[in-house]
Amino acid sequence: MNTLSNGSLQGEEAASPSAGMIPGSIPEAKSSKTGVSVRYALSPRTDAQWYLFRASYGREVLAADLLIESGVYAYVPQRYEMTERDGKRRKVLKSLLPNLVFAHLSRSEADFFVHGPSPKDLDTKDEQRLASAFTLSTLLSYYYNHFETIGDTLNPPLVIPEREMMNFIRATMTHSTHLKQVDLAKCRFLEDKLVEVTQGSYKGVKGRIARVAGQQCLVVSLANGHWNISTDYIPTPFFRILEE
Repeated sequence: MNTLSNGSLQGEEAASPSAGMIPGSIPEAKSSKTGVSVRYALSPRTDAQWYLFRASYGREVLAADLLIESGVYAYVPQRYEMTERDGKRRKVLKSLLPNLVFAHLSRSEADFFVHGPSPKDLDTKDEQRLASAFTLSTLLSYYYNHFETIGDTLNPPLVIPEREMMNFIRATMTHSTHLKQVDLAKCRFLEDKLVEVTQGSYKGVKGRIARVAGQQCLVVSLANGHWNISTDYIPTPFFRILEE
């Protein structure tokens, strides 16, 4: 499986991580600093969920690196953008959703990294993980769900459902220059029906077909439409309408 240079600014003109990848598979998360990688897998543990964090001062790349080096699968969606340097146009990776980091871990692990180690955590022999937690506690905060109450908790940390997160990763791991955030009010949906892409780089990704800036694209929504991403051009023969 190809690795995903997750949350990192890779060498310019780097190959897309989706090249040669089996459609529908999820790549490894890889730290840009150390090369440490974490493979995502559906785990038998029931406490791990997809949490969303805010990273301060645009340091989502650093936060993702530290989480990965601590054994946590972290994901920062990115896209290539064209820039000019020394008179030459080059492609560089930029965050698609600035200041946001997605991570798959338990609530206790999330608290460990957001709030910092508790006194009992100081006995750990994993000094690297402890150091990362101290640093991350200055970088990360929860992205709260302001539309929900769970038990006695008002506005709990936002959790992304597994299937929804997997679909979002598959849609954004291409790093395509055409990926972008869109306003649903400015999208002209052909039909308000869910479709699945059956061919090409986005095979297996589900969303709705819309015209965005004159192009027929797939629009993938996350967190009840709080974030919406449009893809490259999707030809009509490349998707099928799903049954309700």
